Amino acid sequence: MEAGKGGALRLLAIVLVSAWAGNGPLRAHHGVVAIYDLTGTLVTLQGTVTEFSWRNPHVMTVIEVKDVTGRVVTWRLEHDNTYALGQLGYNGTTLRAGQRVTAVVHAARSGAPAGLAARIILEDGREILVRNAADPSPRRE
Repeated sequence: MEAGKGGALRLLAIVLVSAWAGNGPLRAHHGVVAIYDLTGTLVTLQGTVTEFSWRNPHVMTVIEVKDVTGRVVTWRLEHDNTYALGQLGYNGTTLRAGQRVTAVVHAARSGAPAGLAARIILEDGREILVRNAADPSPRRE
């Protein structure tokens, strides 16, 4: 019985280590400091929402933005999770495809067109999904 118990514990340890080692992207997605430049200049983007994905682990907004040459660039913006945003009164209809917005983001360190949303400004001037750089949790204003 004891040998069986030790074998089961060894198997459990192997499974846990394997699962941990194989989920690099899962572990890495929580490292916003590693992915986004939270200390640099915020980037302001004006564009059109093409997708607002209300899902976990993070709500995502996809917007199309014209760069300085007039080329359309698709930006992926990360927000907090649905629970945290729902507690602040947001939901899956907070943004919709076709809506014009200004997004202020912490740009991706890699240079990819991606960012951690600091705030979204609607056409009427209201700021939503506001995030403080010192405290990366969202807040309503």
